[in-house]
Amino acid sequence: MAGTPVAATPLEGWLRERIAREGPPSFRDVMHAALYHPRFGYYTNLRGFGASGDFITSPERHPAFGWLLGRQALDVWEALERPRPFKILELGAGSGALAEPLMLFLRDEVPDTVYTLDEVSPSLRSVQQERLRGPEFRWQGVDEPAHFIVANEVADALPVHRVVVRSRRFSELHVGLDEHERLSWVETDAARPEVEAYFEALHYKPPEGQVVDVCLELGEWVKNLSRRLEARGVALVIDYTASPPRDSLLTYYRHTLGSDPLVRLGQQDISAHVDLRTLVRVAIAEKLQPGATAQRGLLFNLGFAQVQARLKGPTDRQALAHLVDPDGPGGQIAAVFLLRGLPGYRPAGAVGRDWPEPARLPSLPPDQDEADFLSQWREAFTASEENC
Repeated sequence: MAGTPVAATPLEGWLRERIAREGPPSFRDVMHAALYHPRFGYYTNLRGFGASGDFITSPERHPAFGWLLGRQALDVWEALERPRPFKILELGAGSGALAEPLMLFLRDEVPDTVYTLDEVSPSLRSVQQERLRGPEFRWQGVDEPAHFIVANEVADALPVHRVVVRSRRFSELHVGLDEHERLSWVETDAARPEVEAYFEALHYKPPEGQVVDVCLELGEWVKNLSRRLEARGVALVIDYTASPPRDSLLTYYRHTLGSDPLVRLGQQDISAHVDLRTLVRVAIAEKLQPGATAQRGLLFNLGFAQVQARLKGPTDRQALAHLVDPDGPGGQIAAVFLLRGLPGYRPAGAVGRDWPEPARLPSLPPDQDEADFLSQWREAFTASEENC
């Protein structure tokens, strides 16, 4: 007789014990544990992104992303009549790859800035503190109101419920064990009332049989963001979005995209696209003025063409092209502006403005092939000079 399968990860072992004790939990609880469990969660132990991680965000792809957002920060500061100090809050600041080049730009433009990083991951907070040495950076006072709030690929890591429409009613997908003791989906008879209320507020019901990811916490997340914004200020939410919500669950493990969140629990990233309709609806209820563009439009409005013209190395050009790829992040990621107390203000990232030619730009080191070529190039010319 076959025994119970050995848990593939410590978190799977924890989940199996919970199922045995309490029955199948909602996927929302499983996703929350997979990402944020205090011992076994993915973000609890994550040390960074990029080539050594599981996925690459836009700030990790090229530092010009953060540098260009520095221009948006400058535009906000000027619209607010140059407050001192100028208070920036970054939610989910990751490895610090956005904060570092943003302040590289802003340090020369704004005389007094306080840059607060709000990071739930202890390991990433440690990485940030090793990387960001400037006096403007701080990790305390994360609930104090800020003039400019940035949340880049944060809301897509909020845990979601998974529901499916059966006979015009919602059922919820929980996580249990199949006849072979493997983790599997368990369909309930009915979803919780909050799911019905969520879709009633959207005036939308998914088609029969369609699986949909629903983040019941998104509304409170937007309200919390609103509470942390000054009486006059701007929030910028940059994320993958879906409107209306749909089956958008994705996983990343060692740069491989997947869609099965029940494997490698605690060792792979799990995300779901942000419901743009709900984000905007709640923002309006919070007296915020919303507006949106694609990431591609955001970056070009902030002077991306200048950056492309100045950084001509193959490594730089490849990474920069990815940021504005209409079939990739450039077209799939939305940049949502949420304004308060600024009637008539039109953010530069949404409408553009005339930007002076940059005096300096952050660039990537050459990759190994490019470095080898440059080394050979230098050696060849050194040899020719010696023979003269």
